Amino acid sequence: ERRVEVGFAEDDTSRLLFPQVADAPGVARFVTVMQGCDNYCSYCIVPYVRGREISRPAAAILEEVRSLAARGVKEVTLLGQNVNSYGRQAETEPDFPALLRQVAAVDRIERLRFTTSHPRDLSPNLIACFAELPKLCGHIHLPPQAGSNAVLARMNRGYSREEYLAKIAALRAARPDLLITGDMIIGFPGETEADFAQTLALMEAVRYADLFYFVYSARPGTKAAEFPELLDAGEKQARLERLQTLQRQMTLECNQALLGTHQELLVEGMSRRGDQLYGRTSGNRVVNFTGDPALIGGLVTVTVTEAFQNSLQGAVL
Repeated sequence: ERRVEVGFAEDDTSRLLFPQVADAPGVARFVTVMQGCDNYCSYCIVPYVRGREISRPAAAILEEVRSLAARGVKEVTLLGQNVNSYGRQAETEPDFPALLRQVAAVDRIERLRFTTSHPRDLSPNLIACFAELPKLCGHIHLPPQAGSNAVLARMNRGYSREEYLAKIAALRAARPDLLITGDMIIGFPGETEADFAQTLALMEAVRYADLFYFVYSARPGTKAAEFPELLDAGEKQARLERLQTLQRQMTLECNQALLGTHQELLVEGMSRRGDQLYGRTSGNRVVNFTGDPALIGGLVTVTVTEAFQNSLQGAVL
């Protein structure tokens, strides 16, 4: 009989099951900085299956980042269920903005990202990092989940529509070229047509570069699973299609706005077709271009020549 330990030993942080450095890491890697969540959104099972927030020691994070840099990694993404609350449960650890600054100071790391952020815990100090850290990429994933205050309250998200939009405004003041992505849940119990209209209006106000969307389904053991389900499958599907149509339009417009601009790419490898290279902009947009495979793993500047729904085409300067 085989058994796998999947929990954390709270009295022995050395046993935390954080990913370790691989032998051939590539040019961009994720580095786990924390696990678990203390927010208890009414629809979410994460706090029950992954436990309360546990922050990884900063010294271990920095050791892993330095090791990755020595192996040729140019970009790291700090990863956690809610990275914004890193360090809150450990008095000896820095807060998340301070951790970002420490990672950004590591030699040979050219780019820095993080995900995922809970809007409630997005602090002014973290927002300021987008203005003050040149290595921090111009993209943030900030899931609203809904655009209606009534739905946000039932979700137990801990912020209002107005507070969310104020943080979006602060982010764009700090970094005007910032691209924003998010998540949205469709058909949450009790969602009215007016509530859904508020979600579409929020999308229009923010202009997401991309949006991940989910039709609500109950997760046993969560608070929302006890709520009466008021929407039938047909209504959920109709709302999903309306949201998809709007988001496809905004994503294409976001890509088209980059036409003619110069974009620095981190070249990650060969494109899916195999006859071009591809890289990502600071804003996390994929650009395909013709070039020498020797460019893989480095930074190159291209001019964006074509814009499609899911990617861009570029030419090396």
